[in-house]
Amino acid sequence: MGGEYQPGIRNVPKERVSLGFGNLYASAGDHIGHFYRTDEEEMSVLVSFLKAGLQSRDKCVCLMSSGAKCQELQETLKAGGVDVEHAVASGQLVIDEGKSHPQELKDMLSQVLAEIPIKFDLLRWVGVMSWALKKVPTSEKLMEWESHCNVVEDPAAIFLCQYELPTFLGTVVMDAMKTHPICIVSGVIHQNPYYDKPEDYLQELQHRASTTLAS
Repeated sequence: MGGEYQPGIRNVPKERVSLGFGNLYASAGDHIGHFYRTDEEEMSVLVSFLKAGLQSRDKCVCLMSSGAKCQELQETLKAGGVDVEHAVASGQLVIDEGKSHPQELKDMLSQVLAEIPIKFDLLRWVGVMSWALKKVPTSEKLMEWESHCNVVEDPAAIFLCQYELPTFLGTVVMDAMKTHPICIVSGVIHQNPYYDKPEDYLQELQHRASTTLAS
């Protein structure tokens, strides 16, 4: 990971926060898409992002499918000195398999944000997006949720969404590019030129046929 980046995509007067990897920083309200090809890169970014939050006073929510990767995440956090059991018991760390409808995700986000800043300073919300393959029926439904992350009022959160390129259809990857103002590709963070304004993109979604997430 290389380079320090000061997004400034949304006019949110918050101080910069370390993402935990590559000397990269973001601000509350930033919505970042991480596009990658290897499990090693996925786990390195995921663990570093969560560990940075768990070692401070951040609430950490991770959406990912249960199974080997979820177990690997917990074991790697433990190996890095994180008391995972305490983090889960205290509510600082939530690992969830995701929801099937955008409104369920919106409701979950609202509930979590209600704890900021009463119990925690900031929300780190990360999605290993392969969770959606088992839960969300179409790209349009998933992108409705992704677009919502760009219009949350007074967002005390940093959103990080991880898309494994070989897993998703190319059309889904392009949809994801349109919904993330900031992207990490090949270890470099960019202001995304393909990003569409949420109001325009949501209107586009309403007028097109449904598409699947993977072949």
